[in-house]
Amino acid sequence: MDKPLVDHPSDSRQESVSIRAENLRRLKGLAEPEVVVIGGGVNGVATLRELALNRIACVLLDTGDFCGGASGASSRMAHGGLRYLEGREFRLVAESALERDRLITHADHLVRPLEIVVPLKHVFRGFRRAVMRFLGMTRRSGPLSLLALEGALYLYEIFGHREHSLPRHKTSLRRGDFPAGLNQQVCAVTRYFDGQISHPEGLVLEMLSEALEAGNYIAALNHVLWSFDGTAFTAQDRFGAGLHILKPRVIINAGGAWIDRVNAGLGCSTHYVRGVKGAHLVLHNAALGRRMNNKAFYFDDGAGRMVIALPIGDNILLGTTEVETLNPDDGAISEQEIDYLINAINGLFSDITVDRQHIISMTTGIRPLRNVGCSSTTSAARDHALEENRIPGANMPLLSLVGGKWTTFRAFSEQAADRAFALLGRSRRISTTDRNYPGAGQCTANEIAAIGQLPLARAETLLRRYGVLAREVARSCANKGDRPLSGAPTYSRAEIEWLIHARAACTIEDIILRRTRLASAHEIQHETLLEVGEILIASIKRDENDISAEIHKALADPRIMGARARCMGAGR
Repeated sequence: MDKPLVDHPSDSRQESVSIRAENLRRLKGLAEPEVVVIGGGVNGVATLRELALNRIACVLLDTGDFCGGASGASSRMAHGGLRYLEGREFRLVAESALERDRLITHADHLVRPLEIVVPLKHVFRGFRRAVMRFLGMTRRSGPLSLLALEGALYLYEIFGHREHSLPRHKTSLRRGDFPAGLNQQVCAVTRYFDGQISHPEGLVLEMLSEALEAGNYIAALNHVLWSFDGTAFTAQDRFGAGLHILKPRVIINAGGAWIDRVNAGLGCSTHYVRGVKGAHLVLHNAALGRRMNNKAFYFDDGAGRMVIALPIGDNILLGTTEVETLNPDDGAISEQEIDYLINAINGLFSDITVDRQHIISMTTGIRPLRNVGCSSTTSAARDHALEENRIPGANMPLLSLVGGKWTTFRAFSEQAADRAFALLGRSRRISTTDRNYPGAGQCTANEIAAIGQLPLARAETLLRRYGVLAREVARSCANKGDRPLSGAPTYSRAEIEWLIHARAACTIEDIILRRTRLASAHEIQHETLLEVGEILIASIKRDENDISAEIHKALADPRIMGARARCMGAGR
């Protein structure tokens, strides 16, 4: 770089100037960033963090919201990919298990061990198919057998005991040791541990803030329109005036399901991605929650495919489906997907019935699997690959982050950043391998209560949501008062205002689906949407008519309203 870098972070987190307004200001001084990253999902933001900490001038652009794609529609698991062993994806499982353990160690405010219960209907059946798949003789999965699972868990735990030891798995063949009400065909139950991410979007937004605090040489903007003329980007804020011209030396495409479409917009024709849509249901069923007792259940759907149900607060997240799609904008949740998941969970316990009235919200996202020619979506490779092209006529390097899974984002972004360093003739100064995430650290609820002048129970809630960053939220609550949000009293107006200013929320959907856990914790009320809209209008001067349209759209969106959505199957 020709101009010196700013060594101190700007005051972008003060609420008087929103982080988004600060990023728009920064863009004016970043006409020639070294790198432009396209895509604000977990891989794009993690790559921005790697570059920022190593003093690379970089701008991240996203046409939607941060975490607006598959990154915000995951199973909320940090896991090694137990069943990937059957497909001999040893490198991926080893990397995933290591990264899972690092997340539990360095993001312990949001990532914690989770016990997973696996009811098994077969001791031997399915083992032959598992061996054949392991040997590459078939790509078809079969029913999970106890024998195959025991062998897989032996390898799995070897891979996972390098940084943070989780308890060893246990298996019981005695029905008296099984959870009550399990299907009578269950002959064994195995229990093992993986990690659960309580708020994946929150972890991504923490990384984003950490990157931006590195200095004025970093900017990130959501809800931005961009075009590319072969050498430079033209970027425009969807909610404001003004154009920004950016001439990078390297482009990194972290567009997820949109990777090939983004590459086409950059002048490169690629076919890297195979889009596989996955839906989850958020269920409020008190009997099911009590029976699961804060444990996850990983079980056969009755046709040889595995489904997972895991606790999220007082509710249950159930997933996932696999529907191939050619359209990266496909946000519909089909009736068939809903029926499939409901039928699957109703096969788990013989004395508990789940139906559509228990669905309080849903998620859907398109996993950008690598397009490697496999016919089965279940058997398709989950590994990641860094693909490199050159922009026609400009010889500008274009790196595409293809595939991967949530748990391996740090390792994948490290790989992408290292390649960018090489292309720029730079070297790594800081590693993120053993680096704590911003919300990790020592903090007590009593401290939060004192900062925010809050009841201890409210302080404990903030600490669970934000870790040590709860101090910032508490200050906002102290300054503005902690008045409960209409229809959602576990949140407050001051907390929502903090999320708008400090985490760049611009729309109703940004707040309900990604900045908060409202959709997974509550049945969203109309009055809650109205008040969130009022806060957006007052905080960042959103147009009242536009906010009204967003509320109308939200009421028809099953991702927000669940079974109460005015139009089941509505998309984005």
